[in-house]
Amino acid sequence: MYDDELHKKASDYASNRRDGYLAQMQLGKVKKKTQDELNWIWVAHYEGFKEGHWTAMGDDRHTTDPAKLKEKNT
Repeated sequence: MYDDELHKKASDYASNRRDGYLAQMQLGKVKKKTQDELNWIWVAHYEGFKEGHWTAMGDDRHTTDPAKLKEKNT
């Protein structure tokens, strides 16, 4: 997957997850979050989607997995 395509898919996924949380928040079903917290929810899902894609493709160049990072640095 090209970087632009991966960015679009990760962005769409993160926005969907954040918007879902926001909808549940407005219904009073989940804890209220500040705008900054909602933005970080988006970032976490965005980065998680990309890492999941790279892991599925066997590409660990961009990993945040502490065990794999330790292997790279030894």
